[in-house]
Amino acid sequence: MDRFVIKISCPDRKGIIAAVTQVMAECGANILDLTQHTASDAGTFMLKGEFEVPAPFEIQAFEDAIAPVANEFEMDWQLFNTKVKQKVAILVSKTDHCLWEILLKHRDGELDCDIPVVISNHLVNETVARQFGIPFYHVDYSVGKEAAEERMQTILKEYKINLVVMARFMQILSADFTRQWVNTVINIHHGFLPAFKGAKPYHQAWAKGVKLIGATAHFANEDLDQGPIIAQEILPISDKSSIRDLVQMGKDIERRTLLDALGLYLSHSIFVHKGRTFILR
Repeated sequence: MDRFVIKISCPDRKGIIAAVTQVMAECGANILDLTQHTASDAGTFMLKGEFEVPAPFEIQAFEDAIAPVANEFEMDWQLFNTKVKQKVAILVSKTDHCLWEILLKHRDGELDCDIPVVISNHLVNETVARQFGIPFYHVDYSVGKEAAEERMQTILKEYKINLVVMARFMQILSADFTRQWVNTVINIHHGFLPAFKGAKPYHQAWAKGVKLIGATAHFANEDLDQGPIIAQEILPISDKSSIRDLVQMGKDIERRTLLDALGLYLSHSIFVHKGRTFILR
């Protein structure tokens, strides 16, 4: 049996689920899971469906069958074969805790993807990548941001990358770069956005006397730390905590939040509508 995931978003109206499931049934699909949500404030319907079909599945026949329904309901839709793994590139600087977390979870089979390359603007994490048998590329930013990003784009194309993960990559991607990777670059920010954007968020949080710290995984775009939010987590703290304490405690939140966001992407659970996300687990 082959297994597929379908994602649909469209203006909300009656009859959408009935029309979609009828097409699936007529194409011989056995529906395993169906999750839907209507964002009433936006008038938008979203559906994530997982189904299995006898192999080989005639994808073109399914696309032809659903086309009239998609046209009638003004649908944006995507179909994913679960056997086809996403290719994920990791960008990292000197801080390595998020890199280790992703590579260890991937090695243990907890991330359903391929990680064919690690790219860094420093050399310190080359040994980590090599330890997992993953090619490592050093991109030197001293030659200038434009040249460095051109080099990264060449590497990403060479490895046919589908998703880029900034695992504490301490460089701001240019607008030109992010426009070529719309909603396919996930960044982990060590702060609870939209508060404490930019550099040294733990320092900012300590200075404000916050009682909670957090981490935010979001899609990177041309606006610094303002892309659509995917996942967040918080941790209560004591006023006795120093900035150094906050940085240390925050590492665990960063690891978990980035891993959660990556898992949501790989399971096709993220819907983006007008600059914000909706998660259908």
